[in-house]
Amino acid sequence: MARSGSVRVVAPGRVNLIGEHTDYSLFPVLPMAIQRRVVVEADPGDDGIVTAMSTMFAGAFSSAAQHDPGWAVYLRSALAVIGPHPGARLSIGGDLPATGGLSSSSALTVAVILALLRLDGREPTGARLIALAVAAERDVGVEGGTMDQTVIVRAEADSALRIDFLPSRVTRVPVPEGVVFIACASGRRAAKGTTERDAYNARVVGCRTAAGLLGLDPPVLGSYRGSVADAVTALPEHAEPPDGARELSGSRFEGAGELPVRAWTRHVLSEARRVDAAQDALRAGDVAALGALFDASHRSLRDDMGVSTREIEETVAAARAAGASAARLTGAGFGGWVVAVTTKDRADVVLENLAARHAAFRVIPSAGAG
Repeated sequence: MARSGSVRVVAPGRVNLIGEHTDYSLFPVLPMAIQRRVVVEADPGDDGIVTAMSTMFAGAFSSAAQHDPGWAVYLRSALAVIGPHPGARLSIGGDLPATGGLSSSSALTVAVILALLRLDGREPTGARLIALAVAAERDVGVEGGTMDQTVIVRAEADSALRIDFLPSRVTRVPVPEGVVFIACASGRRAAKGTTERDAYNARVVGCRTAAGLLGLDPPVLGSYRGSVADAVTALPEHAEPPDGARELSGSRFEGAGELPVRAWTRHVLSEARRVDAAQDALRAGDVAALGALFDASHRSLRDDMGVSTREIEETVAAARAAGASAARLTGAGFGGWVVAVTTKDRADVVLENLAARHAAFRVIPSAGAG
């Protein structure tokens, strides 16, 4: 197939409004793409080597090199899933913070895959692009769901995107003018290094273990149709994962000991129900109702899932003190970013106060990659 000239691809980050640690159990989520993005410019090469320079990350990448800067693991994984490539020179930039919580790794992966395919005159369907990006990130070792890649590819301007997985469906949820979301860094980086990766994967394995103990078919919590109370009552407080639950896409979970399956299941089941309520509140422009759901979600993430940090708690408290209706961690946790919800008339004051602490910006619901 004839190769194209230079191509330029943009891929947005995202904030997840609610539905945290639910997508890998195939329960719904309610994220939206944001105006901060990764930009990849690609020129064709003819030597079979892909190189990359970046203004976002330190160091340079070459597919022919023996050692990579840390961020380049996503480039190698992208190359692995698309197969042999005739060569390209990539320039990577943008204004999406790479400190965890806004899905910079997924935005980078989607943008690189799309740029390399377009350079070869190939235009993947949305479903194919999502599948390739998911496979690339799982190859890195994080057994994530498909929320990030789906919203980055399929988002529409001025809207959040409800994503269902059983069955697969996306629903545009317009964001009313009177509802404002503000993203604020907690001051603690949430890198997907060994510790954070293993902590995340433990929760995936724990939820699979719970699904098995509940006798679900398919064996994911997303197929559970009973009450939260009944599930919690039926589960032990802790359980040892069976071999089947330990199998990851590119490795095996080797964490020792029992996992707190009851608490993690309580969070996942209750959080899934909050997605339904949040969708209704967002459509109605009911900031007070959204705030109550944000509060409940954050408490559950802190107390049951155990993914908050001191820095996140301080940032959530600061958002409330600044006049936000509520705030919660967004993303997997262990650091990263907080998303606050407020009314249009209070947004400027909330943003000013939060920006005095750490990086903060008003979120503009944006379109997906292109």
